[in-house]
Amino acid sequence: FFFLLACFFLLLFPAASTCVPRRSLSFSFKLFFRVFPAYWVVLFAVLAALLMNPALGTLGERTVSRVAASVLLIPYPQDPIVSVAWTLEHELLFYVIFSIAILNTRIGKWVFIAWQAACLANTLAGSPEFPYGVIFSANNLLFSFGLAMAFLFRKWRCPAPGFIAIGGALAFLAVGLHKVYAASLLPSDAYIVAFGAASAIAILGACNYERRYGLLAPRLLDTLGDASYSIYLVHLPLLSLFAKVLFASGLAGLLPQGLSLILLVCVVLAAGVTFSKLIEMPLIAAFRKFTPQRTA
Repeated sequence: FFFLLACFFLLLFPAASTCVPRRSLSFSFKLFFRVFPAYWVVLFAVLAALLMNPALGTLGERTVSRVAASVLLIPYPQDPIVSVAWTLEHELLFYVIFSIAILNTRIGKWVFIAWQAACLANTLAGSPEFPYGVIFSANNLLFSFGLAMAFLFRKWRCPAPGFIAIGGALAFLAVGLHKVYAASLLPSDAYIVAFGAASAIAILGACNYERRYGLLAPRLLDTLGDASYSIYLVHLPLLSLFAKVLFASGLAGLLPQGLSLILLVCVVLAAGVTFSKLIEMPLIAAFRKFTPQRTA
């Protein structure tokens, strides 16, 4: 869903339709300042925690090569030190190709097609070895789903968009339930594609519903949406930290498990929103002055 949504909204804008080198430079700067500063703050905080308390991690997390790969979000045989950042490696691959498309639409188009064909071939061959398992992963096929949804959204007014959105969401849930509870599981790549197809249906339906009927999101959801990247970056380290606090304080034994889960989620969401307002957004504002203007 994350991959599709990022690609879908990016492709709704006409930036790639004009071959303007300065736009490619502007896009690259904005992307860099949007992704890396907040990510580096979280990464270095995790690294500091690992150095102060080695028991929190493993020696493999502190090798120079893995730290360097994590800092630059370069594909590596193991996940980045901030484990959720593995998705950013795939996103950056797509953004590089998108930047090429801004420079030259025709070249960018054929590079994207060749990349997607290689990803499909690698997925069908079932080759998870590094680096092919990252560069040509089935996850990268989801960008084609986002591209297709952006095209359909521009050209087609789907009937009963609410039902389509709900159907996509239910299909997503069904795929997840099958992956968790089925006695005989499908290949992992099949689940990736199935999740992607369900996400595409849900996104197309929801966006068409908004276009046709309008939607007014509550302020809380707007706030969480604005802070979604920060929440994404901090949620796993903070869940681990706060869970340890729950057990150390004895609250874990006193509270029902469901209530403990709700408490953890609320604390992590609040921490993510705070991180966004105090760190992520000020960093973006501070670096914005270094971004070249889009006009040629």
